[in-house]
Amino acid sequence: MGLLFLDMFFVPGHLRGKSYGTRLLALVEVEARRRGCSRAVVETSSFQAPRFYARHDYEEFGRVEFGIGGHARIFLRKHLE
Repeated sequence: MGLLFLDMFFVPGHLRGKSYGTRLLALVEVEARRRGCSRAVVETSSFQAPRFYARHDYEEFGRVEFGIGGHARIFLRKHLE
């Protein structure tokens, strides 16, 4: 019952919209399952990629407001089954 903590996941702007992020995330999740992980957690900022993770079945479970420009740090999770 391990935990995948996804940190520093970044796709350069010129590669976005071409499914590279989706494919890379899928490979990471496959490897996490192979290693015995049953859950995944990621943190991102409201101005970064929360919609990307939501499209891949991650759900928000926490938020910490920055207090600057209405932005927040967002914590998301997913069950890897």
